[in-house]
Amino acid sequence: MWRVWTETQRHGDSVGIEQRSLFKFLAAWIVVSFVVQVPFLGAQDEEPRQDDPENVSGSVPRPTVTEYVFVEGSLPYVPTANTIVSKLPLALRWTPNNIGIVTAPLFREQYDRVVSESLVNVSNVNIQTQNGVHDFFYIRGFDSLSSGLMLTDGAAEPEATFYQLYNVERVEVLKGPAGFLYGSNPLAGAVNLVRKQPTPINGLDFGATFGSYDNYEGTFDWNVSTADGSKSFRLNGLFRDQGSYRDGKQGRTKAINPAFSWQFDETGRVNVNFEYLGADFTPDSGIPVLGDNVASVDRQTSYQSPLDSSEQDVLRFQVDFEKVLSPSVTIRNKFYRRDLDWVSNGTLFNGVDPRVGLLVRTFLELDDRQALTGNQLEAIFSFDTGGLRHSLLTGFEVTHLTDLFTLDVSLLASVNPLDPTEGIDSTPFPLPGAGFAGDARSLVAAPYVIDQLQFGEMFHVLIGGRLDNIDFEDQASGRETNDSEFSPMVGLLASPHPELSIYANYSRSFAPPSARAVGELMPERSTQYEAGVKKGFSSISAEATFAVYQLERDNIAIPDDNGFTQQIGNQRSRGFEVDFAAEPVRGARAFFSYAFNDSELTNFAESFLVAVNPPILFVVDRTGNRAAFAPKHILNFWLSKDLSENWGIGGGGRFVSDQFIAEDNAFAIDAVMTFDAMAYYDFGTARLRLNLRNLTNREYFLRGFGATSVIPAPPFTAYLGVDFRL
Repeated sequence: MWRVWTETQRHGDSVGIEQRSLFKFLAAWIVVSFVVQVPFLGAQDEEPRQDDPENVSGSVPRPTVTEYVFVEGSLPYVPTANTIVSKLPLALRWTPNNIGIVTAPLFREQYDRVVSESLVNVSNVNIQTQNGVHDFFYIRGFDSLSSGLMLTDGAAEPEATFYQLYNVERVEVLKGPAGFLYGSNPLAGAVNLVRKQPTPINGLDFGATFGSYDNYEGTFDWNVSTADGSKSFRLNGLFRDQGSYRDGKQGRTKAINPAFSWQFDETGRVNVNFEYLGADFTPDSGIPVLGDNVASVDRQTSYQSPLDSSEQDVLRFQVDFEKVLSPSVTIRNKFYRRDLDWVSNGTLFNGVDPRVGLLVRTFLELDDRQALTGNQLEAIFSFDTGGLRHSLLTGFEVTHLTDLFTLDVSLLASVNPLDPTEGIDSTPFPLPGAGFAGDARSLVAAPYVIDQLQFGEMFHVLIGGRLDNIDFEDQASGRETNDSEFSPMVGLLASPHPELSIYANYSRSFAPPSARAVGELMPERSTQYEAGVKKGFSSISAEATFAVYQLERDNIAIPDDNGFTQQIGNQRSRGFEVDFAAEPVRGARAFFSYAFNDSELTNFAESFLVAVNPPILFVVDRTGNRAAFAPKHILNFWLSKDLSENWGIGGGGRFVSDQFIAEDNAFAIDAVMTFDAMAYYDFGTARLRLNLRNLTNREYFLRGFGATSVIPAPPFTAYLGVDFRL
């Protein structure tokens, strides 16, 4: 929540000869690829290759007007294709990455409301919280705020909010550096939300849910189309009043998403999307950590100022255009606008003063307005060169981001950590010079290219790269920088059997340095090596993946006690993942994932101010420690079965091993195993559903703020809902 200023203005320097050479290489690749395929453009009117987005054959699909921009109709529980790794439909079995996908049938069955809840179904994703006001998670040991990128329909999102699922049809997760397509900041992964699009049918779905702790929700999904299906309109809506087991931690969410689709001829379509989201929440600072224990108080206890609040307004506007020029050539354009208006006031803990034994509290007031405008122009070519089959995507993206914010810091009265009643309602006392402001603007121009190559029926290569040219200016500080960075990716895959694939990949990404960094400024970089095996079992409609990886992040910015930030940190994660998904018989589903992750701080030192006059810094070397919130083991499973035409049940469990809450490794959250269950009953055009979470009422904790607090996780909760389809 409080790192909003560090990611949206992370633009640095380092323009070098290497980047200029890579730019020439990238431009030459695009030109040569186009020239090579020109003779084939008019000669490839033979029978088109398979173009089903869920196609699992080895063929590289040719572009069609529906398969790239729009996901139509219901998706299966067990997906067989993705678009996040190449922006084109690619069968998972032919993808040289371990991609995580959660489709609407599964996350609706589990009653997942926001994206972080759905990500429990993806291996090696650790779900946490960011003071209860936005989604926050870790991918392969790296946090989503500083190392990840959220996308909606392929367009980047500003940070940070709860990404609602009321209008989403699938969630795709690319693990590892994703800069080769999506530019700066996805150092450890990217998550793409694919929204529901207008379809050529008429229908209305609506539902209501009631849950423990005064939770109420209503949703609707209305679609209408002309008789010929050329024009369609879809409207999705959400209203939710959200109570909490924690004192005074209520929230309210409202959202509306109208979308219009016009297929102006057999080979062209325009889609227009507008979405408004309003979210008001009370932040949760949690319960303080005292030494190696959590404060011995009731888990509902609040230590916060009554002035705490978080109000967000999010606007999304997007226009997608696509035109198939021939069986071999497609052009498409995506114009998008994202606005975030965020006013947040929150209490933070600064540890216990050993002299008086009181919990020191500060009060942060954030007023942040972000606006992101961008355009992606892409051309897709399908052609053969000798024995090679290509599906080549070339693109050029321009984005303009503005971030105007103020962050003020005040001091609250200290309170007794074991009885926080006296002084809890104190008036914040401003701390002069402790706050700061920003008026940042960045302009990015980035060509990118990715080519799917197929050698016969056995060998596949995925190769691509993107060159980001970033101009950054902060009018508040007077800082101006210009940066260029190339992000490559290479994936190799061999398929000795139609149901067996062996793959390996290499990728690299960057993030411009923090605007608060001092000294020599260097882009943060991440590098990943991954290899694995994928196996299909057609007899039981199952897919299995085993992957091993090493992911490193260098030049991490580490703030010290005096407010300066130095890029002196490195972190490395190594491990393996096992994923299995199956629909063995009609009406039965099974999902299993396990991840082992060894995440180590390979170079990490923190400085503490121990004297002011003269200033004396005490440096503590954390090298060799485990990274925060990087558990070594995460296991998840879910089973569901339709017992008859009307009844169905399901259930599953999740195990997360112990995890440190900070780089000092002084306090760890204990390992925990939780269980959930569901049941439904269909009658007529309606479905009655029951979802139960934390069946055993297990007490455990989630991320709080740094090394000073943890937040109690929800106890046993129940949700009863009814859905109607007309």
